[in-house]
Amino acid sequence: MTTDRKALPPGGVISSLYARGLLDYLRTRGVDPDRLYGPARVAQLDAGRGHEEIPLAEWIAMFELAIAHCKDPSLPLKAGASLHVRHLGVLGHVLMNCETLGEVAAQLGRYIRLLGQIGQPEAIIKGDRVHFLWRWPYDTPAAPSVAQFMLGARAMFMRWLSDRPGLRYDAHLHFPRPVDVSAYEQVFGGALKFGQPDSKMVFPTTYMHLPVAHADDDLRRQVEARAQSMLQRLAGEPELLRSLKTVLSRNLANGRVALADSAGALALTPRTLQRRLEAFGQSYQRVLDEVRRHTAENLLRDPQVSLTQIAFLLGYTEQSTFHNAFRRWTQLSPGVYRKRQFAAAGGRPARRVRRRQRVR
Repeated sequence: MTTDRKALPPGGVISSLYARGLLDYLRTRGVDPDRLYGPARVAQLDAGRGHEEIPLAEWIAMFELAIAHCKDPSLPLKAGASLHVRHLGVLGHVLMNCETLGEVAAQLGRYIRLLGQIGQPEAIIKGDRVHFLWRWPYDTPAAPSVAQFMLGARAMFMRWLSDRPGLRYDAHLHFPRPVDVSAYEQVFGGALKFGQPDSKMVFPTTYMHLPVAHADDDLRRQVEARAQSMLQRLAGEPELLRSLKTVLSRNLANGRVALADSAGALALTPRTLQRRLEAFGQSYQRVLDEVRRHTAENLLRDPQVSLTQIAFLLGYTEQSTFHNAFRRWTQLSPGVYRKRQFAAAGGRPARRVRRRQRVR
């Protein structure tokens, strides 16, 4: 059940948090993501804090590599069902503090853009049943791996948020029935229908009235204000700048960050790219510095990544060049910045948490 390369969406981005969800799932299966995607790219994705976006086509290609390596066509479904709230960023905290699952569905639709350009969820009530659809927003055919991941995640989160592990859903999938449906039976628990017009979950309307366990009204106001701020930032930043930052983030480690490289990736001439950036009051070097600084600050929070490795991941051939650039950006050396981050966190480096796998 692979995706035709010609069918991959030419545009569109997704939050790097979702990519990290896939990486974490692979680790629970004993698979080293470095072997599939390369140590440099994995380090970049692990270091992200959720504000970065990667091309949607790259994320789909990551699934294809994982499926081929594990020989498991249902891997995206299992990865989606194993997500943790940390893989949703601020949106996860918004959902945790809703009053009911009905409000969860509404807030998911409101803030889904924080997780990328991945389609709009829609809850349609038909009699005593809710049809919770996932709509693919591109002209190309919807990728089966993305549908699996999205519905698997929603099935799991509805159970987790309501503290009702017994919730069951009928699942409608737009792709052909696979040979082995055992994972689908485990994740959804209800009737399975393949080859349908839309991918969706169908369940009783009573589910929408179930309360969210452990919601906190005070925390809710704080996290929703943050989500609104992030949404406004995404809406206010020109598409060209977002696309350029995505291209630069992807190419830092391989050193392909010259103006001509990025212009070619955006199907523009170097002069056209420069002119459009100038119209936004930006320069190519300023944007490159911003991406490098943001990436460096994230990597410096991980004590397992050396300064030499960080210099390499930023595309520098010499550690001294990275050192001088970072001091220019922050007026601090990378070492001092790292020590201050650890001190602010209580004197201990942040530890990466791995959660137990839910579905095999």
